[in-house]
Amino acid sequence: MILTDYIGVDCVLPAMTSKDKSESLKELTHLLFERKNLKGVDAALDQIMAREGTESTGIGHGIAVPHARVSGLKTLHCAVGRFKEGLDFSAVDKKLVHLVFLICYPPTQQTTYLNFVATVAKLLRDDAHLKAMLKADNGKDVFEVLRELSSPLGAPEEYYARKVKADPELLEARDAHADLILLARLQLCHEMYETARTGKRQIKERMANIRLLIDKRILRHFDRLMAARPPALVPVEADTCQGCFMRLPSQFAQKVREDTNHIHTCSNCSRFIYIV
Repeated sequence: MILTDYIGVDCVLPAMTSKDKSESLKELTHLLFERKNLKGVDAALDQIMAREGTESTGIGHGIAVPHARVSGLKTLHCAVGRFKEGLDFSAVDKKLVHLVFLICYPPTQQTTYLNFVATVAKLLRDDAHLKAMLKADNGKDVFEVLRELSSPLGAPEEYYARKVKADPELLEARDAHADLILLARLQLCHEMYETARTGKRQIKERMANIRLLIDKRILRHFDRLMAARPPALVPVEADTCQGCFMRLPSQFAQKVREDTNHIHTCSNCSRFIYIV
């Protein structure tokens, strides 16, 4: 996924001066809705604030991903705010947040949203990538750095295929974010295939390429879930699985947050889960 397809240069604030989390969320939400000419800013802001009141969307490593599902949107939109000195976001790792990706998406595009967040997390957990974002001189440069970093993941199956060819041990060594990106893209392709009137052959070929890069045990479980009760991959919000809407045990939810080396499943519905 190329992140800048959903952002836009005019939705990047490279030098935010908000004094606290609430102020920063208001500033970014209003920026996004004004620049994209969207409706429903108050409802979106209420949802974002309520989500933060329940649990911080500071996912660690200096990144926060506040978000809202907004009816009436046609696609996902994102505004990016940068705090060079950092802002207290009550992040899971207790560190200051430097980059805020405020996301609004339609209820029908939950998989796109999950793909977006997994890509953000994968890219910016690399210290070199994070430093490049923080060193950029202005909003346009921040945008270009983000575009350059995410371009290789425009087609993740091609990116990982090249990597695996160069280093066959990559599939064993990579963290769960890589697998989540592939699973999210595979699920998105399934959704596209079901609704497409043309181009089904190309979608099916892409699905086949992605499947080659996913562990067979994970793939078998994915296939069972998609056959029985799709979607197979869902986010967890406020410690609640968004597939079965059952609350996860607190200790298990914390383990999912901290352990990025493995993919986790809901203890109730067995769907693949990702905490954001």
